[in-house]
Amino acid sequence: MSCAPSLRSPKLRSRWSRRAFLKLITTSAGVLVPVVRLYSRSKPLWPGARYSDADRDLAIERGLEFINLIASRPEDFSHFGHDLIFCFYTISNTAKNARLRARARELVIRYARQWRQAHPDPPTDDSDALFIFAEGAAVADWTLGLDAALKRRVQLAAQPFSVVDLLRFDPAQEPPPKDIPKPCSKCDFQNPRGVAICQKCQTPLTFHSPYDIWLDSLIMTHESDSYGIKLGTCYTDVLRWITTMRPYPTPGEDEQAFDDVAYAVTHIIYTLNDYHTYRLSPAWLPQEFGYLKNYIHKAESYQDWELLGEFVDALRAFGVDESAPEIRSGMNYLLSHQNSDGSWGNMDDDDIYTRYHSTWTAIDGLREYSFHGKGLRSPDLLAVITNQRAGAATSNR
Repeated sequence: MSCAPSLRSPKLRSRWSRRAFLKLITTSAGVLVPVVRLYSRSKPLWPGARYSDADRDLAIERGLEFINLIASRPEDFSHFGHDLIFCFYTISNTAKNARLRARARELVIRYARQWRQAHPDPPTDDSDALFIFAEGAAVADWTLGLDAALKRRVQLAAQPFSVVDLLRFDPAQEPPPKDIPKPCSKCDFQNPRGVAICQKCQTPLTFHSPYDIWLDSLIMTHESDSYGIKLGTCYTDVLRWITTMRPYPTPGEDEQAFDDVAYAVTHIIYTLNDYHTYRLSPAWLPQEFGYLKNYIHKAESYQDWELLGEFVDALRAFGVDESAPEIRSGMNYLLSHQNSDGSWGNMDDDDIYTRYHSTWTAIDGLREYSFHGKGLRSPDLLAVITNQRAGAATSNR
């Protein structure tokens, strides 16, 4: 994560090189600071644990206040307000800890009001900006009550855009493609699909992974469906390609390739359980569950705070708790790598998205959830993933 994040999704990464950064620093004083021990006031997280439940609660509270600090800055809020209120909303909606839930609720009410006041009308000339607006409007509605007139204006603003404008491909016609170029590394020009040499400066181009494209489309359709509007297509049209995207590649040495697949897997979990609202059964998603359990150690060995947090909270969605060694290891790592300012990640990184998002995922990896029972965000999705899984043997990548 190095500059302004992609505008295509609320949790999409604008990646900085965590591995390269960690070659330059260690856990020296003032860089990575373990949480203060509070054993005298609380019980260990598990028998023989290094940290207590009060240590965990303190780390989470410090992290939340760091995100609050970013939200309080007008310039940062103007860029990331839609995502920051989504962060506060999900914590307020799903945290088991009553104190944490109440504090997040206080923050989402405050900042949802601020967002709504600053955004009276949707943009009409940019599909990415419209999606970002729709996400902010959705969280404001869930928090403050429905603004039906604004919702109608968002739907009208979306009508001129095609599904390709919004998702970069049409999931009703094809799986996530391999031929969508990234912006030119030299001149930043966004070339048309399938072009291998920049049309502006003749620099060779690289291409988005299909998993990266799928991740964007899962998030965008989930958010638009949740808001009750249609931005190009529906979530089910995107989810149905789950068989084509399986089996997930075994991670190699390519950090970017691992990130693309891993974030797609975690966001299958998030979009199916409505961002931590429901507990999932491993029997519904055996390949995704297996991927998380098998490769969480890789995120930890890479010293990747953000991805490790997502692996831990995605496993929690399947009912895995602190009795599991992979959860214990992940929590120990996160608790021993919190920064002195309450954040996780590189304190010297000037990318604000990276700063708060790494902290958000660490919070989610550490906190306990108050799931609203076992299920999916929509019961009909079980048939989709079951039918797709049954046909996996005859599917072609």
